[in-house]
Amino acid sequence: MSHKESGNFLKGILMMLAATVFFGTLGPMERVALENGVTPAGVSFIRAAVTAFVAVIYASVKNPQALLIRGREFLKFALVGLFGVVFVLYFSNIAFVTIPVSLTVLLFYTNPFWTIIIAALLGKERITIFRIMVVLVGFLGVWFAVGSPLSGQFKLSGAFFAVASGVGYSLYMINTRYGTGNKEPLKTFVQMFIWGTLIMGLIMFVRGEIPDLGNLSLKGWAAVLHLALFPTVLSYALISMALRHIPSVVASLTSMTEIVFAGCFAFFLLGEKPSIGVVIGGSLIVIAVIAIILENNIKSFLRKK
Repeated sequence: MSHKESGNFLKGILMMLAATVFFGTLGPMERVALENGVTPAGVSFIRAAVTAFVAVIYASVKNPQALLIRGREFLKFALVGLFGVVFVLYFSNIAFVTIPVSLTVLLFYTNPFWTIIIAALLGKERITIFRIMVVLVGFLGVWFAVGSPLSGQFKLSGAFFAVASGVGYSLYMINTRYGTGNKEPLKTFVQMFIWGTLIMGLIMFVRGEIPDLGNLSLKGWAAVLHLALFPTVLSYALISMALRHIPSVVASLTSMTEIVFAGCFAFFLLGEKPSIGVVIGGSLIVIAVIAIILENNIKSFLRKK
């Protein structure tokens, strides 16, 4: 690796780390927003709307066709918005204000297990003995974190929303690999946030959770703006730029530092201490996810043995 390549590799790693630091602030900032009268639905709508606004401006310059859809594409992109925005943003926000931040992040990171299961059910990927074993280890980790006597006290509804958020992200990733995200990545991203914003707006209106931004305190404004910009628009941009310099496997491994950052922010800002069950379960989930990411390397190593 040349000096220039080494520099670009380091740049990519630093970009990914910055993105995961911002993601790690989601839980504490979501709590601050809630304390100042902005509900998860309101925060999710604002995050989606800001991202949609930036994406529309970018697409109008880069590729205006990404802003147009044909009639038969309506349902397809609406579903992408539902899973990519409502499930990922809204459901995770509900979990953040309902259960411990570290538990929310760990349950969200079960998404690779759901990706394996859903891709196999759709006939897109083979299910192997190795993957079955990895998924079982991961779900054993979920049991330690959520269902064991060591898991501590929390609302099961929050755990459900955290897992559902991970499922939504899995469906988004499957679409990125095999659906419109693979064929038209920019259009899919733009349409996802456009339709996601519309759906979140409807949810917010029906639930009567429209934020009163005019009477929001300075602290509330700071939390909302932080959530809209740093762990949303800026993090997505950093990840996109990082992938130009580092392989996706390295990016995936680096992104798992979010678990550490989220736990640290929750401890120092909220005084949250993870239960023994979360520590044991989290370790198993992390091991299982790393095994999935490094699946080809592990299989190659075992064959050589």
